[in-house]
Amino acid sequence: RARSPYPLLIGADLERGAGQQFEGATRLPPVAALGALDDLETTRRAGELTAREALALGVNWVYAPVADIDVEPRNPIVGSRSFGGDPERVAAHVAAWVEGCRAAGALACAKHFPGHGRTVADSHAELPRVEAGRAALEMDLLPFRAAIDAGVDSVMTAHVAYPALDPSGEPATLSGPIVTGLLRGPLGFDGLVVTDALIMEGVLGSGRGEAGAAVRALAAG
Repeated sequence: RARSPYPLLIGADLERGAGQQFEGATRLPPVAALGALDDLETTRRAGELTAREALALGVNWVYAPVADIDVEPRNPIVGSRSFGGDPERVAAHVAAWVEGCRAAGALACAKHFPGHGRTVADSHAELPRVEAGRAALEMDLLPFRAAIDAGVDSVMTAHVAYPALDPSGEPATLSGPIVTGLLRGPLGFDGLVVTDALIMEGVLGSGRGEAGAAVRALAAG
């Protein structure tokens, strides 16, 4: 940081607190436990504690909270990473976590837009498709709307296809209709949009490679 002429963003996945990645920091339970407890103040304090410890370790961008809704029992990737299966409850806890994180001075990141909770495949290994209609997907958007209303600094896209939102079948990360047309448009988000990892098969498909995926993500917005 001292040598850089520009401010640096240093991010880490800290969904379960800074102790998820850094030995000696506080390791929190999966957020499903917070959702089950259903105490918004506790969730807010979890976000605040995570941010405070992250900043002490040099991390100023926290890739959390997960805003996905746990609605598909066969989902191999979300599960206990979600605050639960009720959209309104998840939305309330996502907002509380974001508020706590921002109050402590770190950047928060709601993920994985527009929702990874309905998938039955792991986007690390393949491109999942969510065949749900627009009405169901609107419920999945509630936590992201709540995060935006709470002032979330960034939103992470999912390497998941949503034909009801983009008939081309492109993953959301590479989809102009989803990133620009939906997130930037009706949802009104004007902060930083970041991709999920570009080493994942969900975005690499058809041999496009990391460089090609990066260019297409930029083109999508």
